[in-house]
Amino acid sequence: MYKKIVVAIDGSNHSFLAAEHAIELAKLQTGTLVEGIHVLDYEKTKSDVLHSSDPIQLQMQREEKFKRFRDAFEKAAVSYKLIMKHGEPAPMILEHARDTSADLIIIGSRGLNPLQEIVMGSVSGRVAKRAKCPIMIVK
Repeated sequence: MYKKIVVAIDGSNHSFLAAEHAIELAKLQTGTLVEGIHVLDYEKTKSDVLHSSDPIQLQMQREEKFKRFRDAFEKAAVSYKLIMKHGEPAPMILEHARDTSADLIIIGSRGLNPLQEIVMGSVSGRVAKRAKCPIMIVK
């Protein structure tokens, strides 16, 4: 049913839950590829670079953040690819899903309260509104 699943990964527990759901779905059908996409927000990236004295250490910290995702995919013996892009998260997730003909997008929800959602918006909400393929929001 799902041959290509795109899962949004930001290193949080919510995105790890989304990755676990992607793994379970991928195990149901052989040949399914899970693409974990991590979008580095320009503002956060700029702040990280300005506050870091060592760019190699910064890259190592980013890689370490995703070790548990790699370990989970490998332990489950699921085909996966981790992709890192720069930009605004929601549009980049949607663009990647469209460009790769994804069958499903899985994304974690941070559980913003109504005021936070009005002020900041949520990535999962924006992805859900604009996605051209099915989407699963994991809480």
